[in-house]
Amino acid sequence: MEEVKTMYREARKQAGIRPERAAAELGVSITTLLSWERNDTRPNADNIRKMAQLYGMSADVLIGV
Repeated sequence: MEEVKTMYREARKQAGIRPERAAAELGVSITTLLSWERNDTRPNADNIRKMAQLYGMSADVLIGV
């Protein structure tokens, strides 16, 4: 599942969004966001949708489909 971890982090970086801003706009803690990016935990479907919108990409691309 390494590919998914890379997509979350890379998508945020490509969008030029710092982790603190992403967490605030997604309504989660920075710890939660970084946990998703490390693939320690997984975001739910609603948070994937929010990330896709925030990062300007489709949810399919974000999850590596």
